Amino acid sequence: MAARIGLPMALAGLLHPSWVGAASSGPQPAAKPTQGAATAATEPGMTTASFDDWMLRCQRAGTPEKPVRLCEVAETVQLQGQPGPIARVAIGRLSKSDPLRFTVLLPPNVSFPSVIRVGLGDKDPAPLELAWRRCLPGTCVGEAEIHDETLKLWRSATEPGRIVFKDSGNRDIVVPLSMKGLAPALDALAKEGI
Repeated sequence: MAARIGLPMALAGLLHPSWVGAASSGPQPAAKPTQGAATAATEPGMTTASFDDWMLRCQRAGTPEKPVRLCEVAETVQLQGQPGPIARVAIGRLSKSDPLRFTVLLPPNVSFPSVIRVGLGDKDPAPLELAWRRCLPGTCVGEAEIHDETLKLWRSATEPGRIVFKDSGNRDIVVPLSMKGLAPALDALAKEGI
């Protein structure tokens, strides 16, 4: 979610499997260059902007004939004394017509069945509940649609939020989630038209 560095776009496939499917479907026939393709080729492949602990990342995807710009806001959570991140979170969508999704990547030491809860503390009346989607070597992925009411609450938060999940011993693990910079990062995401 050091909290400044977001999810690498290489992990975008974990967030949105269809991005990877399109990119890994095998060799594609060479396309004839078009004026739009020449324009897309001159744009950077990935852009980033930092907003305190959150980062906006945008990447070109799709084909030269049908380019797509994918953007997300993300945070990497690294606990003091830990060699690597404990959690990575992202908020984004595949297209403007899709709802915003909140995705979290956590260590694979989790209990099933269980859910991941993300909120502003013990007294949060309605923490966001994420369903586990899949586990891969080194990480498990949870995801849920995130609604405007939740984002409005998180935008105004002055204290850190938290991610709560059950480890393989069925114990609650609490991971802090900074809300510092989330509001301007979401504003920048909205300006991208995503």
